[in-house]
Amino acid sequence: MKELNRIKKIYGEEMMRLCRELFPRILEKEGLLLSILERNLAPTHSFASDIREKELEEEFKNWIYSFINVEEEKEKTTNKSPFELMDEAGYTLYECKNEEDIQGFRKYYKEDEVLCTIYNGGRLNRCHVFFAVKRNVDKIKREDFTKPRREDEYGTSVISIQFSRRSNTLSIKNRYNHTVNNPDATFSNNLENIIPGLTDSFEKYMGFRINQQTRRQADFLTEDLRYVRGNDGKYYRYNIEVNGNYYCENNVIIKDGRVILDYTKNKERYILIEQFLIDRKEKRIVRLSRDKESFTESIYSIGEIKSIDSIKDGKNKIIIINYIDGKQVKIEIDKNNAIIGYENNFIDEIDDGFLFYNEKLSNISLPNAKRIGHFSLRHNKSLRSIHLPKVKEIGNYFLEFNEQLSDISLPNVRVINDHFLYFNEQLSDITLPNVRIIGDCFLGDNICLSSISLPNVEIIGSYFLFHNTQLSSISLPKVEIIGDKFLHYNNQLSSISLPNVRVIGNNFLYYNEQLNSISMPNAKKIGKYFLCYNNQLASISLPNVEIVGEYFLHYNTELNSISMPNAQKIESHFLYYNKQLKSISLPKAEVIGNYFLYHNELLRSISLPSIREIGDFALDSNELLRNIPIEISIAKYFENDSKSK
Repeated sequence: MKELNRIKKIYGEEMMRLCRELFPRILEKEGLLLSILERNLAPTHSFASDIREKELEEEFKNWIYSFINVEEEKEKTTNKSPFELMDEAGYTLYECKNEEDIQGFRKYYKEDEVLCTIYNGGRLNRCHVFFAVKRNVDKIKREDFTKPRREDEYGTSVISIQFSRRSNTLSIKNRYNHTVNNPDATFSNNLENIIPGLTDSFEKYMGFRINQQTRRQADFLTEDLRYVRGNDGKYYRYNIEVNGNYYCENNVIIKDGRVILDYTKNKERYILIEQFLIDRKEKRIVRLSRDKESFTESIYSIGEIKSIDSIKDGKNKIIIINYIDGKQVKIEIDKNNAIIGYENNFIDEIDDGFLFYNEKLSNISLPNAKRIGHFSLRHNKSLRSIHLPKVKEIGNYFLEFNEQLSDISLPNVRVINDHFLYFNEQLSDITLPNVRIIGDCFLGDNICLSSISLPNVEIIGSYFLFHNTQLSSISLPKVEIIGDKFLHYNNQLSSISLPNVRVIGNNFLYYNEQLNSISMPNAKKIGKYFLCYNNQLASISLPNVEIVGEYFLHYNTELNSISMPNAQKIESHFLYYNKQLKSISLPKAEVIGNYFLYHNELLRSISLPSIREIGDFALDSNELLRNIPIEISIAKYFENDSKSK
């Protein structure tokens, strides 16, 4: 059949087989299926494999039939303004008239998820800009969404609705920005998916002429797959989106909805790899996005380029950058021109933003790099192999959201900044023998690591191994300072020794269910919620601690022995609801907050020889102490009969 042969030529053999399987009846009418595909899907040999991989055959089938079904529901008409309709949908809609209006919405975005609309400026020159904010936005917290989805409650709680001035092309931008797939196609860029009638309302009240071809059945293309719709009505498979611009396969660029085909006709000369354009004739690599991105710098810093070769390697290609002095840098790209491998043996420093938007890199070798800048490889989800034997310092957000790396060795790293390997779901082995300083969110939400040794670490930031569910062994012999939420929600660790720790932040081992042994002989300051909801620990000795924060061992059910001979200041809810402790001596305690030993049911003896101040409700509800003399009189702090004496 000629039609199937034509489909094979434009969309590949796998697509031909898929169409024959899904659309036998449509194929009976010669040319119908091909005409639908050519009007709505740009040439690609990846579409069928994308559909198979994501098991979206039924969605694809419904999409094709939506063009044939003449009874397809039309967009609802309305006499209400966009502001009224958005109010019904639970939003407050704002129209931005100037740059100051746009900047006013920065407060709603997490620092590393701020829209390019806000931080780049000048958006009003190209687009009409609206922001819609959910009325309950203050109750929707980013930290509650550890597995972001584009259309989840947080992602859609603040949206930007933008219409290009040239063509009225619509883009609905997400609050997550680049954390989710295709954030500039929230609600599949269909106003009807927010509330029916919104398309008609924007046309009537704002004078926009919105392209009506957007269909709900196409949601799977922009939400589940990496396709974007151009102003020609066709969907293009893209590798990367940067600031609302899409860099697609076959050297196609979509900018503010416009389809740019400048580099498609001479593929021997031009190779578009993500947002980088290789010009083999001019022997150069150009970054097409405005963002600071140090990938091109890592290539140009080596020397003058002699030639750029492209070699086929199975389904992939190797781009070889040849230098006049004989050096070579290798870039591996897949069939869609996404960067999947990088080898550079000569650079000693990677600046900020290195391959920031890349999600496909699977291996990288930088054997002489000593420093990695901030935001490098931040959105990489595919990395399986990394070689950085000489690196000493790593910036913020390195390898955040990496989903594949199972082991990593950084033998010479000394400083690791914030969000290192945050949300890594596979890492089971890590070697960092010389690290001294670790920033916030180190390996946060790691679910596979069972043991870790950091023999020389001295300072650890907040959220260290936050929500780690498997860690059962940890060695930190030299650590002196620990930030907030250290091993927060760890379910496996049974013992820990921190012989040199001096300062511990809030929520230390909060909700640890197995810990039965802890040693911290030099700790002097302990923050709030220390070992809260610990159900196994029977005894603890803190010989040098001087300051204890609120909710110390709150709801600890087994503790029967505690030694804190140097504690001077104890904040509220100390040992709140402890059920086993019978006696306690705090010889140097001078100030104690509210609810001191509240609901401690077995306490019979307490010594507070240095006390100067005790807050409200101390020893309240402790029946055994009502008629038993305390070793020091503290009666003046209990001024009514409802308090213990």
